[in-house]
Amino acid sequence: MNFGTGFLAGGLAVSTIWGLFWFAIGLIGWNRRTCGWVIVMKGLAGGVVPLVLLLGLLWWRDGRGYDGLWFTSGLVGMPALLSILSLRPMSDGKTAGTHFFEGIRFLMADLLGTHQGCGGCDHAHDHKTCP
Repeated sequence: MNFGTGFLAGGLAVSTIWGLFWFAIGLIGWNRRTCGWVIVMKGLAGGVVPLVLLLGLLWWRDGRGYDGLWFTSGLVGMPALLSILSLRPMSDGKTAGTHFFEGIRFLMADLLGTHQGCGGCDHAHDHKTCP
């Protein structure tokens, strides 16, 4: 029971961090006017919903067994599983983690308005000065 609770808590913690990361990216994009408020709200929801579930899980457990070995091993279980799965080779020879980070970079560039044709300049760049 403690391992399962820790594993679920670890997964919810990863989801919370992931959602808040995209919330921050969305806020920057919204400030630059390169993405809409819907992206910001999705990032906020992606961070707040798992956080509420995590807090509910910890409240439900009422502080029992959080310092135990089984809970701790379960807590690091989800990040460890994701790290192991990121090493899986894909059909093009790259690892799944490489594809994951390339996707993140592409989505961040799209949301933040960086221009790929100019070598990644920012959204307020004057394209008349591009080489």
